[in-house]
Amino acid sequence: MSRDNRVVGEKNQVQCIVTDSGRIVTEKELKKYEVPSSKQLSSGMFKYDKTIAPPHDLMKLMSWLYLSVVHNSCVNTKVQDTVGIGYFLEPEEEAKIKDKEKDKNYKFLMDFFNKVNDKENLTKMLKKVALDYEGCGNSYIEVSRGKDGKVNGLYHVNATTIKWHRDKDKLVQKVGQKYVYFKLFGEEKILDRFTGEWVDTIGDLDAVANEVIPIIQYTFMSAVYGLPEWLPALYYMYGDMKEMEYNTDFFSNFGIPAYALIIEGGTLTQEVSDEVSKYFETTLKGSSHKTLTLGTPSGVTLRFERLSVETKEASFRMYHKDNRDSILTAHRVPPYRAAIVEQGSLGGNVATETDRIYLDSVINPRQADFSWIINELIIKQGLEINGWIFGFEDINVDDRDKDSQIYQRYVNIGAMTPNEVRQELGLEAYEGGDVHYLPGSYVPVSGEQDDTKPDKEGKEPDGVDDTGSEE
Repeated sequence: MSRDNRVVGEKNQVQCIVTDSGRIVTEKELKKYEVPSSKQLSSGMFKYDKTIAPPHDLMKLMSWLYLSVVHNSCVNTKVQDTVGIGYFLEPEEEAKIKDKEKDKNYKFLMDFFNKVNDKENLTKMLKKVALDYEGCGNSYIEVSRGKDGKVNGLYHVNATTIKWHRDKDKLVQKVGQKYVYFKLFGEEKILDRFTGEWVDTIGDLDAVANEVIPIIQYTFMSAVYGLPEWLPALYYMYGDMKEMEYNTDFFSNFGIPAYALIIEGGTLTQEVSDEVSKYFETTLKGSSHKTLTLGTPSGVTLRFERLSVETKEASFRMYHKDNRDSILTAHRVPPYRAAIVEQGSLGGNVATETDRIYLDSVINPRQADFSWIINELIIKQGLEINGWIFGFEDINVDDRDKDSQIYQRYVNIGAMTPNEVRQELGLEAYEGGDVHYLPGSYVPVSGEQDDTKPDKEGKEPDGVDDTGSEE
């Protein structure tokens, strides 16, 4: 049954309204003012346990964002670098669109992406989706449609609240004791979002289930769920957390690193013992500049000797650094992008190559996956628009600056024409731009024409000799 031929409500029923001025507004006109809506848990309560359990507790995986500073920084860095920099729309080559700003489809798509639902633009919505994707390896986009069957809204669905049905043809979201169903994107059958039953017709439009697009990181442990790539670093994150707990407990209980009290020429009296204990347990806490005054018998000296905690502190620092490096390795994020700066960090060509590896192996593949969903599922299938390509902006802005300098140098030495540069950049050629210039000048090579005119005597412009070099 095609989407256009499905029956919703009574057959041959024409919906319209009559305004207070007596005007009749038809269903076709009402579609223009249709408001997209999410159908995540607005009503419906019943018991249900026919779901597939994920291979790991997704809520616990997400909770590590608040337990590990390094992990949190890596996740948010990848989210921002993947979908948070910005996006663009370019016409396909075969579309032959000269002025995209005047194209109605371009305007429609940009307006839609600027407000994919009543509260968010595309970037804000995708950052939530990407956070789930990086945090637990699973993410979902809810898709709503208008009466014309086209997509009219996109929403983030909390990945920790949704599970796959055993039939693998629908998903169930649960919050508390409330449940709601979703069908997979592109499924034309009607699903009742309250009961989870497939039906031929449905009278209540609000009961029609919305669609979801699952985006997961593949794992061999499940056919429908994913797992995050950082999972092997879980033990290192746990070790870091225990080290922090140990240090917190140590300083909370003892106040300062341990000292040995050495008495020479006498014995430790109860009075001295009580005074020392009181000093360390109460007086010294909250201030490191309190003075302890003790009275001792003649010939008796007291000496405090700090115990060997430096080695323990050094070992903790080394342990923390090893854990941090392992977490960075699992995420494949360069330290500086996670706001970690060290002396003797990589520089020059090595740093550039590290950035390139990060872009090629981490960010670009993610951008390709999210771009494919927007291009193939949302734009082409959901909105039925062709001729446009959606893409994410690259984080490596420095490359563009370097490229512009290289192109300028090529034009200056006559290796490329301005139009050849514009072709490389995907821009339209202009008249007079197919000219090669002599090295170090904007004088065209002999036989090529541009707007540059010689002086009255037919000589080259001032400042350039007949060899093309500057005077």
